[in-house]
Amino acid sequence: MDRFILRAQLRAVLPNGVVLHASSVAENDSAFVFLAMSGGGKSTIMSKLTQERYGAIADDSVVIALGTDGVVRCLPCGSMKQNMGTEKIDGAVLETIYFVEKGSPGFRHRVSAEYAFYRAVKISSIMAYGNILPEEQKQAIVFLKKLFKLFPAYIIRYGFQEDPGIFLQ
Repeated sequence: MDRFILRAQLRAVLPNGVVLHASSVAENDSAFVFLAMSGGGKSTIMSKLTQERYGAIADDSVVIALGTDGVVRCLPCGSMKQNMGTEKIDGAVLETIYFVEKGSPGFRHRVSAEYAFYRAVKISSIMAYGNILPEEQKQAIVFLKKLFKLFPAYIIRYGFQEDPGIFLQ
């Protein structure tokens, strides 16, 4: 996606949101976000989960923002509807954030808010971060820290033969 569009989307949700390099699915209006480096399995896990009972929200870039109603939701970026060939994709209420790892054996391990924040920053999760002003960068970091304090974060590892949905239970 064009950096100009990502930057505009990021600026549109600051200071109460971010655009993350992630994928997201939903079930019953509960959203799950998957973070990983490029090639880390974000699209693969989304694809596998949407073959089951989950609906796609976004692939590669996810808007996470606090609404005026006080609810944090995951929303598709502007081009998601075209890329997915879907007329209507709604956001969903954020429930859990996952860091994806490929490999065996599969597991799910809860991590602290501090470690989740560290890991998200280390893998450069905020889209267009380097293309915004320093004050906007600070706002994005503050929101990201708040996000990990409000929502549980896990590391999940799964092999390609495994159903990643079992780790979301």
